[in-house]
Amino acid sequence: MNVDKVKTPLLMTHGEADNNTGTFPIQSERYYNALKGMGATAKLVFLPYESHGYTAKESLLHMLYEMNGWLDKYVKNAPATTPATKTGQMSAEKR
Repeated sequence: MNVDKVKTPLLMTHGEADNNTGTFPIQSERYYNALKGMGATAKLVFLPYESHGYTAKESLLHMLYEMNGWLDKYVKNAPATTPATKTGQMSAEKR
């Protein structure tokens, strides 16, 4: 319900065979589609044959690959931003 407030790039990984009732894969798909519909930067990666916890070496390596690429692109090489001021406080340049 707050998907319009997501401003930070988001990488999601999910086990394609997740049978945990609180985290069915369809929830991640719906969240991803809502994020993309609002213009957010997001990526959803499904790990085949994995449930709620990832155990296959291939899945773990793929997850690390995706995380490394995401961090390089959106953290390490992210454009500099100015810190936001708290509501009700003026920045030093406006005083």
